[in-house]
Amino acid sequence: MKRIFVSIWAITIVFKTIICLYLMKNAMKKITLFLVLFLVLKSNSYSQEKEKTNPIFFAEMMFGYSVGGSQGFTGVGTLNYQKQSNLFTYRYLELSKFRRDGSVLFIPIYTEIEYIREQALMYGKRIINKNVSYSYSAGLAYIDRDFLVDETNGILKYDNDTYIGLPFEFNIKWFKSKKERYRIYELIPVGKAISFGNSIGFKLYGDISKTSFIGLGLTIGLGWHKIY
Repeated sequence: MKRIFVSIWAITIVFKTIICLYLMKNAMKKITLFLVLFLVLKSNSYSQEKEKTNPIFFAEMMFGYSVGGSQGFTGVGTLNYQKQSNLFTYRYLELSKFRRDGSVLFIPIYTEIEYIREQALMYGKRIINKNVSYSYSAGLAYIDRDFLVDETNGILKYDNDTYIGLPFEFNIKWFKSKKERYRIYELIPVGKAISFGNSIGFKLYGDISKTSFIGLGLTIGLGWHKIY
C-alpha cells in the first residue's frame, strides 16, 4: 500500500510539473521544474529500495601546485559518481605559470606565461572504510594550452596548442561515518540528521601528454560520500 501511495503521489507531481512546464515561458523556471521532477522520481525509486538510501555522488574542488613539462598553481573541479566499487569522474583542471617582473611600491608584478585548461573523463576504483576512502582513476583528456611566445615593446603575444592527454589521480578523503546534522563551516548544526555532507582530503594528480605534469593538492568536497 505504501509503494502504491508513493507511486500515485509521484505520478501526480509529474503530471502537474508537465502542465506547469508547458505554460511557463521563463527558462530558469523550466530548469527548476526539471530538477524538481528529477528529485521526485529519484525519491520514489529510493523509497522502494531496501538496501540503500542514497546514491554516492559528490563534487570537489582542489588547490595545488604542479611540476613537470608544465608547472604552476593548479585548480581542479570534479564531479564523481560511484556504483559499487566503480568510480566515474569528470575533471576540469586549470594550470597557470607566472613570472615575476619586479615590483611597484613593494607590490610584486607577475606575468602569466602559460595557461592550461584540461577536461577529462576518467574511470577507476574507490574503496570505503568507515569514514575514509581511497581511490585511483585514469582516462582520456582534451588539453587547451596558451603560452607566451613574444613580448616585444611590452605587447604580450600568446600561441595556442591543443592535444590529447592521459589523466590520472589518486585520492584519500575523510568524511562523516554516519548520518549527522549538516554543519555550516563545520561548526553550526542545522536541520535533522542527513547523509549529505562535507569531505576533506588530498589528491595526487597528473597528465601524461605533450607537456606532462604531476602535482599534489588539498581537496574539499560536498555530497554523498558513502551509502548511509
